[in-house]
Amino acid sequence: MIDDHELKALCDRIIKSGELGRSRTYAAILLYLADQVITGIAPKEISIAMDVLGRDSDFDVGKDSIVRVHIYHLRTKLNTYFARQGRNEKFRIDIPKGQYMLAISENQPVTAAEPELDPGIAAASVATGASITGAPLARRNHTLLMAAVALLIWLVIWFTQREQAPSATPAASNPFAATVLWQPLLDDSTPILVLVGDYYIMGEGGGIVERMVREFGINSPAELSAAQAAGAAQQYVNLDLSYTPTSIPYAVAEIMKVLGSTGSRVTVKMMSEVSTNDLVGQHVIYLGYLSGMQRLTDLMFADSGLAFGATYDELINLDTDALYSSSSGLSIGEDSYRDYGMLSTFPAPGGTQYLLFAGMRDEGLLSLLGQTTAVDKLMALAAAEPNNVGAFEALYEVRGFDNTNFDTTLVYHKTLDTTVVWETRLLGQP
Repeated sequence: MIDDHELKALCDRIIKSGELGRSRTYAAILLYLADQVITGIAPKEISIAMDVLGRDSDFDVGKDSIVRVHIYHLRTKLNTYFARQGRNEKFRIDIPKGQYMLAISENQPVTAAEPELDPGIAAASVATGASITGAPLARRNHTLLMAAVALLIWLVIWFTQREQAPSATPAASNPFAATVLWQPLLDDSTPILVLVGDYYIMGEGGGIVERMVREFGINSPAELSAAQAAGAAQQYVNLDLSYTPTSIPYAVAEIMKVLGSTGSRVTVKMMSEVSTNDLVGQHVIYLGYLSGMQRLTDLMFADSGLAFGATYDELINLDTDALYSSSSGLSIGEDSYRDYGMLSTFPAPGGTQYLLFAGMRDEGLLSLLGQTTAVDKLMALAAAEPNNVGAFEALYEVRGFDNTNFDTTLVYHKTLDTTVVWETRLLGQP
C-alpha cells in the first residue's frame, strides 16, 4: 500500500499537472484530505469548510453547499488526471461519492476520463427538482402565466412566413458570420433547432380543477403519468398546458435577427417536447431560464466553473467562491435589482454547435441576448476568447431599476474542454 511520502509526492504531481485548474482551492483541499489520511482522521464537511475554505465556526452545512460542490469537481478533476497524465501512476486517488475522504488504490490505466455525476449536484439538480444540497429548490416563480397556445401560434405563423419568403441576403454577407460566437452556425447549411424553455402546468383538484400548479419534478404529461402510476401526484390532472417566461418572444426575435437568411432552416420546439433524437444532426440553440433547461443542464455544467447555489437564482464560482445571486422579482417599484444571464457554447462530436442562452430571470436573459446579438458588443467576448476555439462559457451581470436594465457587464468567462463535456454527458442520462 502507498506510504505517506508517496502519497504526498502523488498529490504534488497532480497539482503540478495543471488538471486542477488555476485556482489554489482544489490543491488546498487535496493536500488537506491527504493529511487527514496520514493522520488517520476522517474529515467532515464542516472541518473542510473551516480549515480550507476559511468559513467561520457558525458555518451551516445544511444551507451552504460550497464544500459539496468543490468535492464534486475535485472528484471529476482527479478522474481526468488519471485518465490523461496519470495513466502510468502506480496508485490512484479517488473520492467516493457521498464521502470526504481519499480512497487510495492501485491504478488501473484507462483510455478516457470517467467523471462521475454526483447525485444531488449536476445530474439530479433538474431531473429531480433538487438543489445541489439535495433539498427542493426554493425557486419563487413570479413570472406571469402566459397564453401558451397564443405564443405557439405566433411562433408557427412567424416561422412559416419566413420559410415561404425568398432569401434576400446571402449568408456570406451576414455580419455575424465573422464573430466567434455565431460563425459555427452561419458557416454551413445544417438545420438549426431553437429550443424554448417552457414549464408544464397541471390542474389541481378533484372532479373540478380548482387551480393550476407547477412542480419542478414533473415537466411533462408523461412524467405526471409516471408519478401517478407510482402512487404520487394523485391530486393533479393533465391539462396539456405549458407556459413560457415573458422574455421568450423577444429572445426569439433577437435570435432571428442574427440568423437572417438562415431562417428557412430554423425550427422551434418546446423543451417539454424535445427528444434525444432532436439533439443530433442539428445546431441547437436554447432560450429560457436556467431552471427550464431540463436535459441540457448536464451539458451546460459538465466542465463549467460555475454551479448552482441553493436555488436556480444563484450560481457559485467554483474557483473564487464568488456568489452570483439574482434579486430580480424581489424588487418593488423603483427598487434596484441585479440579474444574470449565462452563455455556454461548444461543438458536438458530429460537428454541430450548441449555443445555450439562459437567464436567471427575464432581465438576465434579455440582457444576455442584447450583448450577443449586436456585432459591436460581441467584441468584448472576442477579446475574452482570443483563441476562437468555439467552446467557452460566459456570465453577464445586469443592473437596473423600475423594470429597466441600465448596466450590463461580462463578469466571468472560461474556455471549455469539450472532451469533458461529452464524456460527462455520455455517463449521465440520455
